[in-house]
Amino acid sequence: MKNIIMLIAVLMSVVFMQWNAEAIETEDKGAVKSIVLPVIEVDLKEGAGKDKADEFCNICHSADYITMQPRFPTDAWSAIVHKMIVVYGAPVNEDDSRTIINYLSSNYGTGK
Repeated sequence: MKNIIMLIAVLMSVVFMQWNAEAIETEDKGAVKSIVLPVIEVDLKEGAGKDKADEFCNICHSADYITMQPRFPTDAWSAIVHKMIVVYGAPVNEDDSRTIINYLSSNYGTGK
């Protein structure tokens, strides 16, 4: 009985692999696929530096990433902004990064 179950399992595996290989071969390899992402509109709080935060932060992610964060102290916002620049390659110069950090600290921070 064990051998029969094993034989059925092997045969099913072979049939599945053959079916899967045929499906892959018949797939249109030159087709361009696309998706439409929903537009997420988030208005950041008004304040000095909002324009820079909108301009640079929205390059990589929605502004809702900012609004859903806990209220971090300034040094934490500074570390986050610098991580975005150094690790993720955000094209933000030093002056703009200070403006963004000050904006985030003032509007989404602890005030410390």
